[in-house]
Amino acid sequence: MKKLHAHHGLVARAPLAAAVALGLLMAPAAQAFEFSRGELTGSLDTTVSYGYSWRVDEQDPNLIAKSWFNPLLCTQNVPLGAIPVGPGRCTSTGGVPGSPTQIAAPGRFSANRDDGNLKYDEGDAISSAVKITSELSLNWRSWGAFMRATYFHDFENEGRDDLTEIAQDRIGQRFRMLDAFVFKDFTLGDDGALGGTVRVGRQVVSWGEGTFIQNGINVINPVDLSALRVAGAELKEAFLPIDMAWGSINLSENVALEALYMFEFEEIEVDAAGTYFSANDFGTPGGTYVMLGFGTTPQPVYNPERFFSTCYAGPAGYATSDRFADLSAQYGAATAAQIIAIGCGNAVGRIEDRAARDDGQFGLALRWYAEALNETEFGFYFLNYHSRVPLLSGRAVNNPAVGAASGRFFVEYPEDIQMFGVSWNTTLPGGVAWQGEISHRPNAPLQVDDVELLYAALSPLNPFIPVPALKFNSQLGQYALGQEVRGWREHEMSQLQMTFTKAFAQVLGADQIAVVAEVGATEVWDLPSHSELRYEGEGTDTGGGCDVADSLAGGFPGPGALLFGCMRNPQTLTGGFPTAFSWGYRLAARADYASAFGTPFTLSPRLAFNHDVSGTTPGPGGNFLEDRKSLTLGVEANYLNQWIFDLSYTRFSGAEQFNQIHDRDFASFTVKYSF
Repeated sequence: MKKLHAHHGLVARAPLAAAVALGLLMAPAAQAFEFSRGELTGSLDTTVSYGYSWRVDEQDPNLIAKSWFNPLLCTQNVPLGAIPVGPGRCTSTGGVPGSPTQIAAPGRFSANRDDGNLKYDEGDAISSAVKITSELSLNWRSWGAFMRATYFHDFENEGRDDLTEIAQDRIGQRFRMLDAFVFKDFTLGDDGALGGTVRVGRQVVSWGEGTFIQNGINVINPVDLSALRVAGAELKEAFLPIDMAWGSINLSENVALEALYMFEFEEIEVDAAGTYFSANDFGTPGGTYVMLGFGTTPQPVYNPERFFSTCYAGPAGYATSDRFADLSAQYGAATAAQIIAIGCGNAVGRIEDRAARDDGQFGLALRWYAEALNETEFGFYFLNYHSRVPLLSGRAVNNPAVGAASGRFFVEYPEDIQMFGVSWNTTLPGGVAWQGEISHRPNAPLQVDDVELLYAALSPLNPFIPVPALKFNSQLGQYALGQEVRGWREHEMSQLQMTFTKAFAQVLGADQIAVVAEVGATEVWDLPSHSELRYEGEGTDTGGGCDVADSLAGGFPGPGALLFGCMRNPQTLTGGFPTAFSWGYRLAARADYASAFGTPFTLSPRLAFNHDVSGTTPGPGGNFLEDRKSLTLGVEANYLNQWIFDLSYTRFSGAEQFNQIHDRDFASFTVKYSF
C-alpha cells in the first residue's frame, strides 16, 4: 500500500506531469560533488552557462506610437473653431487627438507600450549572458540546510544608456542569493511510522497541480520574469524564495498536514520598462511617467530616468533630453525644444510605489491519499496572501492651471487576498497521468481599464471646461481635485486547470517521447458588463465609449458638442476588453534519442504550443488573450549529463491588435557545463 510522507516540503509521490514539464525545459544535472565528514554529508552542484538570444522578426508599425513616426502629429488637432489654437492645442486640456489625419496616421493610439520594441531591431542581440548557479546541500543527522545562489553578466544589456539602472540591474548584471534555509526532520510514535519536517528561512513552497497555466493555487512564491529572459535561464533561478516558516506532519499513513507563515512580502518581478519583452513603459520597474494624447503626442525622453530632470526644470530642461540631439538634427533646435515641451505637457509622473505589509500571509494544506479512489492524491488548500502583481491607481489633478501634468499615478499591491483550492493527482487507463486543480478567490483584485482611470484622474478639470463633449467622462465617476482614484476592484474569481501526461517508449526511433497537455479556464463570477465598467485588457489603447466621430456626426460644435466626453476619445474600441469567461490550452512534447548517431550524445527535440482559445482574462497578469498563440521549437544535445547544447526558436502570433509582443519572435543558443 502506498502512503504519503513528507520530505523537505515535497510529497514523495510527485506529480508525473509536473516532473515531465520541467524536463521539457531543463536538462538533468550532472552528478553533484559530494563530500562527508563523520555524520555530516553534503553536495555542491554548479552550472556555468553562456547564452545568446537575438530578435528574428521586424517591428510591426502597428505596435509603435503614431508620434514616433511623426512627432508633430499632435499639432493637427481638429476641429479648430471651438478649440484653443495656441500652445494648449496639444495638451489634454485643450486639444483632442481625433482628427482624420491622426486616425489615418501609421502607428497605434498609445506611446506607453513600445519602448522595448523600439530598442531592438531585427537581428539585434537581446541577451548575451554568462551565468553561474550553485547549490549547496548539508545534512547532519536529522538536520539539514540548503542554499542556492546565482550570478549573471549580460554583455548586451549591461551599460546601455537607454535603459534605466533598474532595468540594467534586472537584465544587465546581477548577483542573487536565492534559497537559504535550515530544516529538521522528526518522527512520532515508538515505531517512527509517522513524522514530518520543519523548515525555516528563504525557501520555495509549491502547492497545487498546475503545470504551465499560472494564477492557480501555486502563488506562494513570486516569479522573476526578468531572470527567465536571460539566455540560458532555468526555472529554479526564477522562483523567488520568501523568508518563511513551513512545516509538514503526517497525521496518518495517508493524511498529511502542512502550514506556513511568511515573514516578508515579495512581488513578481515583471519585465522592466524598455527591456525587450516589456509591453508596459510606465507601470513596470523603471517607468517614471505615462503619456497622454493616445499616441499622438511625442515622448520627451528615451530613458525614463531623465523624465523629471527634463520636464520639471522648465524650458532649460528641454535641451537636456536624450531626444534633443536627434530631434534637432531632423527639425532644428527650436522645434526640437517645442516637441519635447509638448511631450512634457502630456506626461503624468509616477510617485512612490505602495508595497504590501510584510505580515499577515499564511496558509494551510491538507493532503489525502485515497487508495480506494483509484489511488488518487487529493489536496485541500487555504492561503491568505498579498497581491504578487502590481495594480495601478492614481491621484487626480490638483492644479487646473497646470492641467494633466499635475496628476500622478502609482503602483500598489492589494492585501489579504484569500485563496481556496482543491487538487487531485491520479492515473487514467492507458497510463495517462491526470492531475488538476480548482482555485477560488472571493476577493481577487482586478485592474480597471487604464483609459477609465485616466479620465477619472482628469475629471476634476470638468468644471473648467465649458463644452460637454470636451469634458472627461469616466465610468469611475467624477473626482475632486487631488483625490485618490483607486484603479482596481475586488471580484469573485475561479480557475479550473487539468494536465494530461503520457510517455511513449520506442516510438519514431526515440527511446521515449513524452507529451503534456494542460487546459484551463477562468471565470469572474461578478464581472460587470462593458457598458457598466470596463476592465484592463492587453492592448486596449482607446476608450470603449463614444468618440470624436459621434460628436462630429451630431454636428460639432452644434448639437454634437452636448455629447458628454465624446471629443476626448479618438476612436471607440469595440473589442479586447476582458470577459467573464476565458480559456485556453498548452501543449508540450519532447523526444529523447540516446547515443544519437552512435555518439555519447542524447538528442532531444521538443516543441511547445500555447493557444488562448476564447475570451480575455482581466488583468493584471491574465492568463488568456483571445486567439493569442506561441510556438517554440528546440533541440538539445546532452553529453553525459555534463555538457548541454541547446538551440531554440519562439514565434508569437494571433490577437494581433491586442497582442503587444506578436512581432518579438526570437531565437536562442545556450551551452551549459555542470559539475
